[in-house]
Amino acid sequence: MLKSHFLPHGSIDIQLDNDLVSMDISGPCNTEFFELMAEKLAKLIPQLNMNNYTGLVILRDEALATPEAMAYFTNYLKTVQVRAVAINLQHSLTPSTTHDICKKAYTEAGVEHRFFYDNHSANAWLRSCMATPR
Repeated sequence: MLKSHFLPHGSIDIQLDNDLVSMDISGPCNTEFFELMAEKLAKLIPQLNMNNYTGLVILRDEALATPEAMAYFTNYLKTVQVRAVAINLQHSLTPSTTHDICKKAYTEAGVEHRFFYDNHSANAWLRSCMATPR
């Protein structure tokens, strides 16, 4: 049976600043969104210190995903070598649910992560992670 392919649901704006990758995401998101996100992030690899980069994820609106999409995302997380990820829930319409879904994915993938409600605190934590020797 052929897998149905849909248009990506969700949007992402990616910025890079000295090995800190900021991803501003509006949801809800489907598997095709996460596939597109992975392609966009792969293009940044030549510009990153793969031994010491971090990610800031700013989630907006209904930043939720289907179980299938989250399974894809969790498997994707297992393949990246990110030092730490800060998740900003300030603009999420469902912060507690989004927190639980994200925590499950990042924990299962073994990615160090923390949740925040502002970019300043999130960025400060990420920069401290990058400054601490492994």
